[in-house]
Amino acid sequence: MLLNECIEDCLDRTYPSFADDTPAGDVLAYMQEKGLQCVPVLHEGSVVAVVGLGDLERSKKKDGLRLGELQAAAFKSAAHNEHLFTLFERFRSSPNPIVPVSDNEGLYLGVVEKSKVLEKISAVFHLGQDATTIELDLPSHGLKLSEIVATLEKNDATLLSFGSYYADPEKGSVVLTFRVQAHDQYRLVKNMEKYGYTVRYASPLSTSEYDELREKALEFIRYMDM
Repeated sequence: MLLNECIEDCLDRTYPSFADDTPAGDVLAYMQEKGLQCVPVLHEGSVVAVVGLGDLERSKKKDGLRLGELQAAAFKSAAHNEHLFTLFERFRSSPNPIVPVSDNEGLYLGVVEKSKVLEKISAVFHLGQDATTIELDLPSHGLKLSEIVATLEKNDATLLSFGSYYADPEKGSVVLTFRVQAHDQYRLVKNMEKYGYTVRYASPLSTSEYDELREKALEFIRYMDM
């Protein structure tokens, strides 16, 4: 998903920014009044840094200091045509809750809150909807994802998303995490185990699914009593 695809509901064009020649004391007072943690600093309309309350608090003793004179780390804004996932690189490099966004000419457009980006990524991987999570512990050597997907689909499961990570690189094992829509989660898990897959985790059955299994068990017991 490109960032410009979620601009309409993610980009805050009203978020305040300040030119680098603005007195630091004025910005500190404004941020304290508005309850802001950080603000973008612009030079000729382009983002050059993001300053936080800590940066400004440390500069209070220096009268007449301008934003551009602070020892704030340089920060490159995100372009609106970048992919959504690339913003995670910005997350690691900045502790701030916002990411400035610029247009193709590098001019400041507004900010995107990290929480909004996480909501979008959650939607991409179907993390916020009713679905089954299944983790399989597999040897990385000879792993064929297509066979696993075919097995899931053969058991009436619709693959929504998946991810992978190495649980034990020394042993060469990889964990695959799937989000699926399953008509019968219990049957799906049991069949995956029957096919030789090690199910590391499966979403707990809902109350309704427990009730359905309980009714099937009771029906079987009644049949045996007859």
